[in-house]
Amino acid sequence: MQVDEEYYGQSRVCSMTPTEFELHCMEILRGYAEEEKLPEFKIEHDVKLTASDGTYQIDVYATYTALGAEMKSLAECKQFSSTVKRDYVVLLADKVRSLGAQKGILLSTAGFQSGAIQFAEKHGIALIQVFDTRVNWYSHSSGPDAEIPEDDPFTYGERHLPVFQAQLIKPNVEYQRSVYPTRAMVEKVQKEVDILFQKKYGRKAFQTTDEDSGEENT
Repeated sequence: MQVDEEYYGQSRVCSMTPTEFELHCMEILRGYAEEEKLPEFKIEHDVKLTASDGTYQIDVYATYTALGAEMKSLAECKQFSSTVKRDYVVLLADKVRSLGAQKGILLSTAGFQSGAIQFAEKHGIALIQVFDTRVNWYSHSSGPDAEIPEDDPFTYGERHLPVFQAQLIKPNVEYQRSVYPTRAMVEKVQKEVDILFQKKYGRKAFQTTDEDSGEENT
C-alpha cells in the first residue's frame, strides 16, 4: 500500500540523510527512556556487535539495567516511502536472537504492513512510526516571510515542540500511543503557552472548565 506523503509528513522525514534520520530515531528512544525512567540507560549510534554466527551492524544500540541485569535493545531505522514488509521485522527478530538481546525496535517513516504488525506483536518487536503531521507555523499567515512575534501564543507551541512525532504501532488499536514528543516536553511547552496567554489575554490557554458549575478551574 502506498502512503500519502503529505498526510504522514514524509516529505520532511524522507528528505533527511540516513544518518540524520538514525540520529533523530536515537533521540526519540532517548526521550522514551527518560519518560520511563530506565536506570543506567545508555544509547549508541551505528554499532557493530559480534555473535557466534557473525557480526551485525546495528543502527541504534541501547542498554539499561533491570533487576541487576543489563538489558540490551537493538533498533533498526527504515527511511521508506512505502510500508515496511514482514521480512524486515523477521530479520530484526533474528538479530535479537543471535545477539542475545532482550528487545528489538523497528522505526519507520511509512508505517507497517499488517503482516509485519502481527509478527512483531507475537515476537516482542516494538514498531514505531516516525512522521510529521505539523503544517508550517506560517500556514495561516500571509506566507513564510510574515513576521510573527516570538511570543505569539497561537504559534509558540508549534515552533517549540519537536518537528517530528512518533507513535508506537499495535494491532487492532484505533488510537496508537504517542511516544514522542514526551509528556514532559508537551507539558513544558503548555506551561510556557499558558504564561503567554495570561500576559496577553488574562487567562490560561489550557485551563479546564467545570461544565456543571459553570466555573473555570485554573
